[in-house]
Amino acid sequence: MRKAFSLIELILVLVVISILSVFVLSKFDDSSKFANKTKIKSEIALIRNGISKLISSNTLLNKDENIYLDEESINQEGSLLFKNIIDSPLLSTSKDKKELGKWIKTSSNRYVIYISNDEYLEFVLENNSFVCKSDKELCVSYE
Repeated sequence: MRKAFSLIELILVLVVISILSVFVLSKFDDSSKFANKTKIKSEIALIRNGISKLISSNTLLNKDENIYLDEESINQEGSLLFKNIIDSPLLSTSKDKKELGKWIKTSSNRYVIYISNDEYLEFVLENNSFVCKSDKELCVSYE
């Protein structure tokens, strides 16, 4: 006589697996959002630290120069952004792709980084400061 699983046993196993997968997927989504937010925060801190370091260096050397973050093209995918101020430049994306967590150069002193499909942070280099121009609450949560 062959032993086999009954239909009820199979259904119970599928229900348990489904319930567990819902919890695992939601935790995975939360942790990936947290990791992306942490990465963006650290990149903003690196950029601001690089600007501060360059200003200090120019002050010590008695130079009165404008700060340029990079010489890359606007809205160019694959560019190395912020290479004038940080040791490891950040790879860019374009407005067409809008890759999450990657920077887009929108003008000579404006940069955008998408944090979700419809939300982004916009930064401007003005008065030698890297200033967030997006919604105030959003800016505060990433600084």
